[in-house]
Amino acid sequence: MLVHDNQRVQYIYFLLSGAVASSLLILTYVSLSTRASENLQRDIRSMQLSMDLIKPTSLVWSYNNTWRNLGHGWMKHKIYSAYFDRRVEILDNPLDDTMGVAIGSIRIIAVLPLYFRDEITCIFRGEDFSLKRTRARTPQPLQDHNDSAFAAYAIVCPLYRQLNESLVVRLPHAVAIKYKLNSLTKDSPTFVPISYPRDMNQLFAKSKPILSICVAPLQLNSTSALGLVEFIEMYRLLGAGHFYFYLASYSNEMATILAYYRKLGLADVLQWDLQDHLHDLAMGGSVAQINDCIYRAMAVDNFRYAVIVGMDEYLMPLKHNSLLKFMLQCDEGLTASYVFRNVFFYKKDRSDLFSTPERATNRLLVTQTKVKRSLEVMPAFTNSRFIVNTHAVVEMGTKRLWRAAPGYTDHVLSPTVGLLFHYRNNCINCRTVMLVDYTARRFGSLLWDRVDNACLQLFLKDKGVCPN
Repeated sequence: MLVHDNQRVQYIYFLLSGAVASSLLILTYVSLSTRASENLQRDIRSMQLSMDLIKPTSLVWSYNNTWRNLGHGWMKHKIYSAYFDRRVEILDNPLDDTMGVAIGSIRIIAVLPLYFRDEITCIFRGEDFSLKRTRARTPQPLQDHNDSAFAAYAIVCPLYRQLNESLVVRLPHAVAIKYKLNSLTKDSPTFVPISYPRDMNQLFAKSKPILSICVAPLQLNSTSALGLVEFIEMYRLLGAGHFYFYLASYSNEMATILAYYRKLGLADVLQWDLQDHLHDLAMGGSVAQINDCIYRAMAVDNFRYAVIVGMDEYLMPLKHNSLLKFMLQCDEGLTASYVFRNVFFYKKDRSDLFSTPERATNRLLVTQTKVKRSLEVMPAFTNSRFIVNTHAVVEMGTKRLWRAAPGYTDHVLSPTVGLLFHYRNNCINCRTVMLVDYTARRFGSLLWDRVDNACLQLFLKDKGVCPN
C-alpha cells in the first residue's frame, strides 16, 4: 500500500513538474514574441521617421466626401472615404514575405453586405496614374450592425515598402477595391482620394490638444435653427475647437448656419446620402459616420480628442469649467475612451424662464429652460456618449469602444465628475423621480450673448431671431 502511495505521489509530482515546465516555456515564448514585436515596431518607427513621405500635390485637396457606388449600382455596395494611418502597431502583422514591411495603411470606410466573405484587393493609384495592388486584411463588419442586411466596414489596405527601396516614398493619390462578388469593381473600379494631413509636417508630430465634435448625421427634424446655434455655441463654451457635421437632409436655415461656421473655420460640412439603405442599414450608417469622423480628426487635422454626440446631447463636466480643461488635467495618456453616463431631460416640460435675461432676443434655449431630469443615472454603455483619444481608437461603435491601440483602455466617469445631458421630447418612464438640475445654467450669461450675436449675424432681416 505504501508503495502504491509513493508511486501516486511521484506521478502527481511529475505531472506538476511538467505543467510548470510547460508554463515556463509558454511564458518564455510569449515574452520573446512580445519583445520581438516591440523591437519590430521600434525599427519600423525609426524607418518611418527616416523616410521622406511625399503627399500628392497636383490636385486640390478639398477633403470632402460623398457616398459612391462600388461596381454594379443595383448591388448597393458603397464607398465613402479613405485615410492614411501611420500606426503600424495596430496591424496584426506588418511584415509580408513578398511585399516587404508596412509603413502604414489606408483605411477605407464602406458599406457592404453583412455576410461579405470575398477576398479584397486594394488598387493604389499614384499621382502619375501608375497602379499598385495589395491584398486587404480580411474584412470584418464594424460592430453595432444589429444583424441588418448591410453593415459598415473599415477595410484596411497595408502600404508596403521593400527594405532596399528609396527612402523617398511618393504616397498614392487614390484607392479602389475589387472583389469577385461584384465583377464591375474589377472592370471599372471606383477610386476615392486618400486623405492625408492638411500639413504633412503634422504626420509624426505630437497630436494637437484640440477638442473636436463629431455630430451624428443631421436630418430635417434633428433640430431647429436656434437649436443648432445653441448646440455649437454651448460646445464652444465647453472648449470645442472644431465641428464635423454630416448632412443627410437639411433646411435652408441649417445650411445658412453651417456655411457661417464653416467660413469661420470652425466646421467641416460633409454630405451623408445613404437613401439606398434607409431600411437595411442600422441607424442610417451612424457607425460608419463615427469612425469616419474619428479618422478624419486624427489623420487630417491631428486633433487629439473627439466628442461623439447627437444634436440633443451635451457632455457636461461637473468639476471643471470645460470639457477641454477636464481632458488636459485628467488625461494621463492611456485612456482611449472616456464614458459619460446618461440622464434624461424632457423638452416638453414647462420652460423655466426664471434666469432668462430680459435683454435676450432668443429666449427659449433648451439647456437653460429645461431643468428637470431623471434622478436615475443610466448604466455605463447604455445610451452613453464618449470623448475619445483619436490616436488610440481603432474601431468605435455607437455604444462603446470595440478596439483600441495596444496599451489603451476605457474609463467610465463617475456621475459626480461628468454626465451626459440628453434632451428628448418623450420620457422613457414618465412616473420616474425627477430632479431639478441647474448645472447647465452656469454657462447661461455667456451662452445667451453668443447665441444672440450669432443669430444677429445670420438672420439680420429677422431682427436676429433664429427660427425655432
